Amino acid sequence: MNFEKLLSKKYICLYAGDIPSLEMYKKFIGLSICKSDEHHIKHNIENRYPIKSNCVHIYQAEDVLEHIEMEKLPAIINEIYRILKTKGVFRLSLPDYQCDVLCKRSIKDEKGRIIFDPGGGGDFVNGRVIGGGHLWFPKFEEVKKLLHKTLFKKIRFYHYYDTTGYGVINPINYEIGVVRRTPDFDSRVQNPRRPLSIVVDCTK
Repeated sequence: MNFEKLLSKKYICLYAGDIPSLEMYKKFIGLSICKSDEHHIKHNIENRYPIKSNCVHIYQAEDVLEHIEMEKLPAIINEIYRILKTKGVFRLSLPDYQCDVLCKRSIKDEKGRIIFDPGGGGDFVNGRVIGGGHLWFPKFEEVKKLLHKTLFKKIRFYHYYDTTGYGVINPINYEIGVVRRTPDFDSRVQNPRRPLSIVVDCTK
């Protein structure tokens, strides 16, 4: 697959990263750092897309943006906005570090701040995350602030912990894109039922 062939599709759905080998993801074309095949285009999402504006129907980023420096994200998200069609949806999911599952497994500094998540990949060497691990540890308020720095105005949060630590769970339309790290699919947060990811739709 390449961007020229992508534009010949009537309904364009992009996925940031390698496509999970599951039937529920079959409508997506993955944007992969290393793969180039019938289901993937080799493309670093930090770069501009060599396609026209207003051509993509759905863009999903599932557990990807936490691996990129926060200061780069507004520009990355604004480029997604550019390529989305009017009423197109950017579905974003990020690990929610107010969830007990993620908080307990993470390494913290002397003030209790999370500095490394061993479950997020990479290594922690001399106070730095290397090798592709999580570079920041998302919580609702900072994700909300991030999105308000972008061109998106229609923003709807589905799953998250609010500022009091209360877990908010609203129904998600999985026809747009499946988010596996939710209580609908992940047994770690099914009893009691609570958020594992921050899930939000941004509509152009």
